[in-house]
Amino acid sequence: MHMHSSDGRADEGPVAGEPAADARWEALVTRLRGDSDALFQAFLARVRSVPPYARGLVPAERMEDDATRTFDYLLRRTSGAPVPARLSDLGTAIGRDRAHRGVPLNDLLTAVRLNFRIVWDALRDQAGPEDGPLLVERVDRVWAAVEEHALQVQVAYQDEAALIARERQGERSTLVAALLGQVDGPDEVLPDPSPDDVARVARALAVDVDDDLLVVVAPAAAGAQLRRAADTLGAWGRPVHVQALARHAVLLARWTVAAPEEGPAGIRALRSGLGGLLDTVPCVLGPLAHGVPNVPVSARTALRVVDALPDLTGPVDPYDAWLPVAAAGLSGARGIGPELVASVLGGLSTLQPVERERLLETIRVWARTGSVTAVSQELWCHRNTVLNRLRRFAELTGRDVTVPDQATVVLLALACSAVPAPGRR
Repeated sequence: MHMHSSDGRADEGPVAGEPAADARWEALVTRLRGDSDALFQAFLARVRSVPPYARGLVPAERMEDDATRTFDYLLRRTSGAPVPARLSDLGTAIGRDRAHRGVPLNDLLTAVRLNFRIVWDALRDQAGPEDGPLLVERVDRVWAAVEEHALQVQVAYQDEAALIARERQGERSTLVAALLGQVDGPDEVLPDPSPDDVARVARALAVDVDDDLLVVVAPAAAGAQLRRAADTLGAWGRPVHVQALARHAVLLARWTVAAPEEGPAGIRALRSGLGGLLDTVPCVLGPLAHGVPNVPVSARTALRVVDALPDLTGPVDPYDAWLPVAAAGLSGARGIGPELVASVLGGLSTLQPVERERLLETIRVWARTGSVTAVSQELWCHRNTVLNRLRRFAELTGRDVTVPDQATVVLLALACSAVPAPGRR
């Protein structure tokens, strides 16, 4: 045994009587190895205080087998006895199993470290009064064996959990990709996803089929920003997923509100609930999807706005972008956008560029404000100048923007004129 100094610390190095102490220690440990059932019962009584075990995440038969082998392993390590091959990877097997069963790592390590208290209490019960110094001197052996086992369990658990997460991410991405498969396709009515597909996607996303879902679409180049926002939503406790498409990234997250609103008010409520999370992300918030089956329609709405607004700098409300979306549709392959522009704005072609832009600027401000006074204040010109420009535009184009239906055609033509030609986006 080691001797102790006056301050209670053990002196380094062996002293006389070490062989006898080794023999006594081995006898105490060997006696425990023969009473594995008592050790397991003590473990069972304690582990019931750990929530996942109390809920039965680990079946009793599996727990008994693992605990029996664990005590055999720990007592062998504590006494210096050989560890057979059947026990050499015990910690790895336990870590992997508990990862698959969904036992949280902290709870698992709490359960594993209970083994120290159980072994130590059992050793004290076996020991006589004369064994006190021996127990004090060798407590570190018990603790070191338990910690070595706990580390093996932890490493295996973390490796397996990472593998499970990658597999689940891959499965989730496959299912969501199938759900969104035709969102980026031709402008046609999307087929309703089958109930089985919807149920599989809901399980993969960890949401209910009828849950409300936030849908956000960004250009593919902003995918990393969208994923950082998703990490924050995940930290808020929301199930969240980011799906990479060919030219876009789509964020889906469960969203809970007391009374979901529709239309622009609903989008405003979403932005308020996000608390500025997406303020620097070039993206479009789709209408809240009421249930997994409605995700594709919401995603397509947002995606079309992303494509129509190539210079996004922050989150956009799709309800504010119907005009450029419509213009993009008219100006697509074999579209009539160019013909519309020529027929409505062709009369301006005779003007010098400066005068043409001055007239168009006046039209845009008028369309936004509907007020001659507001236009004159914004453009720093006289009211009569504004009226003259509106009259001049009507003379050249045949369209009077003070008449609502004619103003609609002019605005659509202006939006089409801003759409890049196909192949130049």
